[in-house]
Amino acid sequence: MTILYVGLVLLLGVTGFVVYNALFGGAPPAQTTQNAIPTPVAMPTVDSSVSVTLTKSAKPYTVDLSVTGMNGKYTSVGYEFSYESKGLIKGVNSGSTPLDVSGKSDFSREVYMGTCSRNDCTPDTGVTKVSVALEFTDTTGNKSQFSKDFDL
Repeated sequence: MTILYVGLVLLLGVTGFVVYNALFGGAPPAQTTQNAIPTPVAMPTVDSSVSVTLTKSAKPYTVDLSVTGMNGKYTSVGYEFSYESKGLIKGVNSGSTPLDVSGKSDFSREVYMGTCSRNDCTPDTGVTKVSVALEFTDTTGNKSQFSKDFDL
């Protein structure tokens, strides 16, 4: 009988030790930085002197982007438009090369909302709102942003 009690005490002691270490002991799990997702850094808002407008163009399926008040402070502007057409989210952007605005105080650009392949263009129809995101690069290489939703 004593052997049974000793075995029971040992079993309880080992179980308690394992549970205690699982809950409170041991080293914290190792953290790996290989798969860590970088935290995005918020880009500052463009200078308040910059004004951006977006209006329907006289040309069908085209909008006019107008930026004023840059006062020669910026070297380039990249743009991205997103909108809904026929229940799908579509978009247009400046591509891999932003617009050169070196030394300019203002600029404007017509943007066709659709896709073109060679001489055949297909417009995106039914667009009533456009989300505009602009990325400005100043003469020192610093970037700032502008974003706004425009009703057409």
